[in-house]
Amino acid sequence: MKKIIWKLLLVLISLNAQVFCEEVFDVISLKDGNEKEVIYEEPILLEENEKNLVEIINQNDFSEIAPNGILNDKLTIKFNKGPIKEHKTELMSFFGFSETMDSNDSDFNFRVLFLKLGFMGKFRSEKEKYVITTNLTPNLGGNFFHNLMLDSYIESSRIPHHKLKIGTFRPAMGYEGSMALFLIPFIYKTQIARNLSDARKTGASLKGEYKYIDYSIEGFSSSTKYESFFPGVEGLIWLDFKPLAKFDNKYGNLKIGGGYQSGSRDSTDYNTVAVGMKYDYKNFWITSEYARADGSNAGDGLTNKNRQGYNVTLCYKPIDKLELLLRFDDFDNDLDISNNNTREYSAGMNYYIYEESVVLMLNYSYLENEIQNDSHRFIIGAQILI
Repeated sequence: MKKIIWKLLLVLISLNAQVFCEEVFDVISLKDGNEKEVIYEEPILLEENEKNLVEIINQNDFSEIAPNGILNDKLTIKFNKGPIKEHKTELMSFFGFSETMDSNDSDFNFRVLFLKLGFMGKFRSEKEKYVITTNLTPNLGGNFFHNLMLDSYIESSRIPHHKLKIGTFRPAMGYEGSMALFLIPFIYKTQIARNLSDARKTGASLKGEYKYIDYSIEGFSSSTKYESFFPGVEGLIWLDFKPLAKFDNKYGNLKIGGGYQSGSRDSTDYNTVAVGMKYDYKNFWITSEYARADGSNAGDGLTNKNRQGYNVTLCYKPIDKLELLLRFDDFDNDLDISNNNTREYSAGMNYYIYEESVVLMLNYSYLENEIQNDSHRFIIGAQILI
């Protein structure tokens, strides 16, 4: 397994070093889910085309981490000389009031769920960028320095239709598990995302984006949160098909995907297989995922438990600024123990005051637990990106 992962990393690095033709094709993912292919040649660009291209890049360059903050212009520095062309600083915060009730007790509290400081920039070539995010959330527990560093990577788009990423980031296992918290619809991620993915690791990723297919091939050290130097290796592959791409959004956008993740840490082997579907049409979208793990090394730590879960999320936008959400989420925390499932029936409402940068959120969940008492959870929160 280790030899395979190391060979994979060498292939990724060698691909990035190749020289390609002068014409460059960039696939830009727009906010409504469409993809726009921008074709341009270097070094000649018409002034108006250059202006439009720069606006598109600025809007979407860091969308995998978070949207542009409300003070984006004031916190962005541009350099006329040197290796860095542009640098921006962002502060990301989410906080809320929650009430959890069961048959025996009621618990009301206010929490800062996360507080993050991010540094992002583009190099002079505009084909490479860097991202660093740090975790300043209070009362996390554990080692402060292990929790401090989150994302820390360099990404290159020199290979047409591809992005090569090297550093520390979330593996592309599943849809919601690999997404930044600012981009998910509910306040909390799904149970398979929380338990079977959503853990940053150090390694390399090659992501391909084409009209009918997307894929990711990745290799990592199996350590999380820098807890140990190199306790083992991990690799994964994820593949998405886009069968409606030929109709240019006439019937909406559909992705059907799946992936496999395997690794070893401290002599404990783990394997996860997952499949998922995403579909959006006009003001409606739906996502669904299923995952099964024979051991895992993710959000809730290393374990050899056999677990599985699936979920379905529905969204309707009656107006541009308002989202109405429903979710069913079922998770079996140990397949070797009967009557061990936790089911979450959730409803939510998001009001976008300033795109994803200032959002008011309201969530309700009914938690049906086969081991503990059932409970109800209400959360009123806000996310702010400065």
